[in-house]
Amino acid sequence: MLEDFRLKIFLKVSETGSFTLAAKELGISQPAVSQSITALEKSIGTQLLTRARGEVYLTPEGLAFKEYAIKILYWYDAAQAMFGTEGKITVNRPIRIAADQVVSSYLLPQTLSAIYASHPEASFVIDGIKPGDGYSDNMFEAQDHGTLSTDVPGSHFGRPEDADVEISMAPSPETMDFEGESRLVGVIDAAVVCSPMNRSIAYAADAELKPFSTLAGIHVSNKFAIWKGYVPLLTPDLRPRTAVTSDSIEAIKSMVAASDSLVGIVPAISARRELEERRLIQLPVPLPDYSFDCHFNPLPEFASKSICKLLIETIKSSIH
Repeated sequence: MLEDFRLKIFLKVSETGSFTLAAKELGISQPAVSQSITALEKSIGTQLLTRARGEVYLTPEGLAFKEYAIKILYWYDAAQAMFGTEGKITVNRPIRIAADQVVSSYLLPQTLSAIYASHPEASFVIDGIKPGDGYSDNMFEAQDHGTLSTDVPGSHFGRPEDADVEISMAPSPETMDFEGESRLVGVIDAAVVCSPMNRSIAYAADAELKPFSTLAGIHVSNKFAIWKGYVPLLTPDLRPRTAVTSDSIEAIKSMVAASDSLVGIVPAISARRELEERRLIQLPVPLPDYSFDCHFNPLPEFASKSICKLLIETIKSSIH
């Protein structure tokens, strides 16, 4: 079996054209380079390099072997990344994820199922973000004072035993610093939904009609059922029209689906199945002010692992 370090020496010599320069860049002695090349040539049974006047040239066999060496080292690195200590999916323990309600209920199931399909050895523990830790309670308190909290998500946990990563949502700020941008993995939009029984506005699902462009334009015979996370974002004219608020998104969706006059406002990712099955209809009302940023905040020791990168990319795909 070829030793990967010998291949690295061979490639460095072919790149520099010198045993001396290769030794210097690799941090080993020149005799060690020469001995490794000799051993490599002996193991494969052909001359790879020609030494002449202090320079080194690839033989035709060496030129062909170089392409194989590059591919061999690539797959060595790939195997190490996947199966080595750094690359093991769980490193002999579950990955702990702290997540708020929307993330754990509607984003992580699709995300972790996709990961588990290709990595059945993976295991996860999902913990809810405790009341007072995430955006929710801060927003509810801010509502009472007529302001919104600007608490940075992901800043309230820290001990490795708590979680390897926290994934949470918060209202999209007008401006964001570099640290906030580095944690952002996607934007979760809000959806305005109604039941097919709500004949007064169900026709508005036809995007070509566009009978209204704002929530205030929805006929006054309709009342709103709103996920509590959006309550602080309501304008004063809409609050009297709000019949139901709840921190249970499932309760909001069920009430709207059973009503001929309730209009729901919920995270769009939470209503995907109901929309596909036509139990709910999405109305063409843009709600840019109701967008929430999804933040991914890993501990430093977890951020360097391949599973962390896989988790980030899968979450991005799930949001979109």
